[in-house]
Amino acid sequence: DVSISGTIYTDGSRLDGGDNRLARNGWSFVAVDADNKVTASANGTPPDWITDIPGSEAWALYQAALRATPGSRFKADCRPCLMAAWRGKEWACSSGRPHARINALLLRALDDVPADHLIWVPAHTSMADIGRKTLSDGSLLTATDRWANGIADSLAKQAVEQHRVPIQTRD
Repeated sequence: DVSISGTIYTDGSRLDGGDNRLARNGWSFVAVDADNKVTASANGTPPDWITDIPGSEAWALYQAALRATPGSRFKADCRPCLMAAWRGKEWACSSGRPHARINALLLRALDDVPADHLIWVPAHTSMADIGRKTLSDGSLLTATDRWANGIADSLAKQAVEQHRVPIQTRD
């Protein structure tokens, strides 16, 4: 229940996805200020009706958007989530979209966020990618982007671990 600001990196995760009876999802966000310091982070479990990684990613962005102050920027490694915001309600919430339900919530939370504040960043990058890989806004991947996206990824996986099916059952 705290407002967050700065650049907010979001991520979603799903482990053991080969069997829906075993698969579990998690989400996270990390807020970074202008001095590249983490000012806030959160993670958790999306609702049961979220059943895949893109849904978990969208839930993460939704959670961040609910708490973000005006002027915050969002960086996510889920292009479909950002496309929902970039393309608008008619496209994102049409009956043929598997994520229409979360997209409707997400678009409401992002209603006053300019499109150029919603930036795609590549996932699972290496040090060699810094300054080489291009983000959706045309900028190059920075060390901060790589670092903060990695924290968000780790926190999303930690959220999954909190409710993961025991290894004996998975085996």
